[in-house]
Formats: sequence, structure tokens, C-alpha cells
Amino acid sequence: MLFRKDSTLRERATVALASLQRNAYAMGMLRSRIESRVNFILKGSGNNEEYQELARVLELVKNGELILNELSGKVEAARFLEEFVAIIDGAAESVSEIKGDVEHLVPLAETAIAEMHDALSKISGGLYTPEPEPEHAEIQQRIIDEAAAIAEEPAKAPAPVAEVPKRQEAEAELA
Repeated sequence: MLFRKDSTLRERATVALASLQRNAYAMGMLRSRIESRVNFILKGSGNNEEYQELARVLELVKNGELILNELSGKVEAARFLEEFVAIIDGAAESVSEIKGDVEHLVPLAETAIAEMHDALSKISGGLYTPEPEPEHAEIQQRIIDEAAAIAEEPAKAPAPVAEVPKRQEAEAELA
């Protein structure tokens, strides 16, 4: 028997592939001998009956050789698939080993980020704000520019009534 019951898929595939390759080689040798005999018959006596019989056998041998080569390819593909599965399985085991650690670290990281944000806010005197979302960035920049312009101007009378709605619109857009 070719296979032991306790052998792995890789071992069984290796044994099967070696056997198929040996048989394909033997089939190739047989094909070569038959082709040689067919050529001898054609050049020699020209016995049509013997030629026809050998031509049929030659066709069978060629088909058998083709089948053995196809099977070898399939077994080799199965070996590659087995290697692929082993690699993916090892990677999945590695990820599952640290999954619990990562799940434990996520809340800790979120807490640390919140504490850093609070510390930055306290250090900067409340001036630190996280990056605004892209759609609000332009509106915030206009408000900052207006505030800077107002701070640079000398104290004036309150803004005309016509400008107040514009500021209210800008504030409404921020909300």
C-alpha cells in the first residue's frame, strides 16, 4: 500500500506525485518503443494489420501519458493549496492569539487619547481644539478672520444691523 493511515496530506501528496511521475515516465518510454516499432513497420514490410493494431495501442498510450501528466498537475496543485492553507491557518492563529490583547488595549487607548486632549486643552488655556471637519473648516476660518479683523480695529460703535444677520447665518451654519 502506498499510504500510511497516519501520514499527513503533504506526505500522501508527495508519494502520489512521485508515483504518478514514475508512471508517466514509464508511459513515455513505452510510447517511444511503440513509435519506434510503428516506424519500423512502415519502412519495412508494411504489414497493415500490425500497423493498425500498434497505432491503436499508441493512441491509448499517448492518452494514458496525458492523463498521468494531468493527474500530476492536479496533485501538485493540491500540494500548493495545502501549503497555502497552512500559511493562512498560521496567520489566523497568530491574529487570534493577540485578538484579546488588542480588544483590551482599545479602551485604554481611547482613555489615553481623551486624557491627552484634556491635558492639551488645559495647557493651551482652552485654545486647543481638534481639527474641524472639512465642511466646517471654511466657516470657522471666516469667523477667525473676522474676529482677528475686529481685534485689530480700534474700538468702534456696534456693528450695523445689516451685518448681524450675516454673523447669525455663519453661526447657524456651524451648529
